Amino acid sequence: MLAVISLFAATPAARSAGAQAGLLIMPFGFLDTSGEQRDQKADHEKRLVEMSRRIGTELQDKGLYRVIQPTPGILSCDSRDQECLLAEARKAGTDLILAGAVQKASTLISQIWVGVFDASDGKRILYRQLSFRGDTDEAWQHAADFLLQQIEADPPHKP
Repeated sequence: MLAVISLFAATPAARSAGAQAGLLIMPFGFLDTSGEQRDQKADHEKRLVEMSRRIGTELQDKGLYRVIQPTPGILSCDSRDQECLLAEARKAGTDLILAGAVQKASTLISQIWVGVFDASDGKRILYRQLSFRGDTDEAWQHAADFLLQQIEADPPHKP
């Protein structure tokens, strides 16, 4: 029993910052402007899915958020239709929306843009732009871990 009390006592800041907040993680977008000849679509799609999964799993496992998967209604919205996305996100029970995109700028450098938005009004609560080197599973995992550290350091929550 003391171990359970200690576990909860060790993370009050994380829990008070939005332990019950629902976080919808949208599928990440991708743009390849590297000019490489080799078709890497399948590799990049796999890495995008893994990055989203890793971020969601870690944030939920650490008790920061209740991660919500995109519903068919959310996925049917045009990505530029903010009203549709917000309405569908609220129907799914989310408080916050995490959206992101990766651009492979060259054979060595990629960039990630990530924002967290309030599902009630679409206002941006958190924004990060990160660059990373390499286009391997390991490089993408390292980038996801660094992004997680950024989110965990100051977990976004509804104002």
